[in-house]
Amino acid sequence: MNQAAAYLSLAAKLQQRIVNGELPAGSKLPSERALCGQFEVSRVSARDALHALESQGLIYRLNRMGWFVAPPVFIYDPTRSSSIQEEAISQHRALTTELLSAAQETPPIQVSKALKQAPTQSAVVVTRRRAVDQRWVLLEICYFRESAFPDLLSHDLAKSLTALVREQYGYRARELDVSISSSPLSPSHAQHLQVREGCPSLKLERQVKVAGEPIALEREFWLHDAIEMRVKGQGS
Repeated sequence: MNQAAAYLSLAAKLQQRIVNGELPAGSKLPSERALCGQFEVSRVSARDALHALESQGLIYRLNRMGWFVAPPVFIYDPTRSSSIQEEAISQHRALTTELLSAAQETPPIQVSKALKQAPTQSAVVVTRRRAVDQRWVLLEICYFRESAFPDLLSHDLAKSLTALVREQYGYRARELDVSISSSPLSPSHAQHLQVREGCPSLKLERQVKVAGEPIALEREFWLHDAIEMRVKGQGS
């Protein structure tokens, strides 16, 4: 059997095990060496088979940990006012949030412009990572205008920020300007999500306004194979 046929055959066998539930979501796949021995293929064929399954979104790799069966993609509408926690509950998914940092900082110049404040003026910067079904899939960095969110750092920022903005600060009617682009993960971002540097991500930037004035800027970096964005609209 030539190399192309070998890796395609191995990929098909592993895919069948995933489909029939023998390898459930979140389970770890055998190492490349173990696959070579079990299926009598070369290391190159084993690696090619794993990359083929990764390209289909069936498995994913964590740095220094190996390959795992991917859960279903997370469905997300970036224009909705509901929180990611509420979205996860509606999809029967387990969401984990870890607060990485929260402090008053001088934001990047582009953020200052988006917030319509002086370049030297500080903002409250909240950085978190979030896991869906035990896989870290999202790094979010939120910039809040201090004048719009007094005493923000005194709150539990590991909980829903959407609910905090809505309930504690009373910003219920909000306008959202959303942009989506592809972006390779920086070394620090990749480390937080346990993937390789330069891994492709979907970068979502959301400017939050009240009565036409910006109060916050949110940046989200989603692993590209873990999310499906859907936006509901009405045709003219």
